[in-house]
Amino acid sequence: MPGRGVTKPFYPNVNIIRLVAATTVIFSHAFLISEKTEANEPFVRLLGDDKILGIFGVYAFFITSGFLVTQSARFGSVGGFLWRRALRIYPALVVCILLSVYVLGPLFSPLGLRRYLRWSNPLETTVLSVLNPSYGMKLPKVQFYDPAISWLATFTNGSLWSISQEIFCYLILAALMAIGLLRAPVMALALAVGVTWQLFFEQPWPDTQLITDFTFIAPYFFCGSLLWFVMDKRQPNVVLASIFAALGVLCLVFWPDYSYGPMLFAYPLVYFVTSPSIQLPTLDRLGDVSYGIYLYGWPVEQVMNHALGQYSTWWTVFGLSLPISLLLGWLSWHLLEKHALRLKRISFPRRLPVSP
Repeated sequence: MPGRGVTKPFYPNVNIIRLVAATTVIFSHAFLISEKTEANEPFVRLLGDDKILGIFGVYAFFITSGFLVTQSARFGSVGGFLWRRALRIYPALVVCILLSVYVLGPLFSPLGLRRYLRWSNPLETTVLSVLNPSYGMKLPKVQFYDPAISWLATFTNGSLWSISQEIFCYLILAALMAIGLLRAPVMALALAVGVTWQLFFEQPWPDTQLITDFTFIAPYFFCGSLLWFVMDKRQPNVVLASIFAALGVLCLVFWPDYSYGPMLFAYPLVYFVTSPSIQLPTLDRLGDVSYGIYLYGWPVEQVMNHALGQYSTWWTVFGLSLPISLLLGWLSWHLLEKHALRLKRISFPRRLPVSP
């Protein structure tokens, strides 16, 4: 791994890993959206309730994000770090929210266009959804079918919950940067407390959606963050990666109810990301489309399920939605995201990397 210079290492395997992760999310959502239940999803049938393949894709997103974002946080100022994170998250998110509020909303509101614009407060909804993406999961006065059939009828974008959590993780890293505590021992202690707390308390956290979601997924982000400190000191090790992968499989088989068991796969995942001996397709021509695919996957599947009507099945929803989501992700990257990222060049007061 590179030492303490200001040149940040580049990991070409990340794009394909994230593309696969985004695809798994669309795959699992196809069951939920078309069948109104995840009971027939293969990983649920194999491992039990809530163990859908797509949640492992979300884990992969958060682990790789924690790893790469911590690397970014070690260079430059707090302001520069937050600016880079905002450029990565918000341009695509804002466009997705605008399309949801002003295109999907009128199309799928029982009020009709004029009454929708009058009674749904679209401007307020847009602002609130940008400030807290989870707010945009259910748009006012929008439904894809009769809500009596399923609570999913009113969910415009069920994927946005994780975007809010990722933003919270960024803010925590920025706070640690500001007080000089973005260090390996701090990350290790926080992670240890988070993943062991659940072992001793049946309901370890206050039962609110915000805290529940955060404590469910944020430890995977900070696990990736801790692994950056580890990999910054030592080359990735195939033997350790194999051991952790085997332990992860055993945990899924014999202890499937433990929420943080899949974290054992974090080291093997980061090994694939960083290993110079593994060369996955770089997707240079396709671009970094995974974020766009993740943003648009759910609404595309909702529209596809509506269009198919009684002929909606998980394989038709998945098979038709994946290429459309890929196209939207490609357009988002090439027309918006990569151009927005060029604004990272705006200078902020710099600081040298701090030793962990």
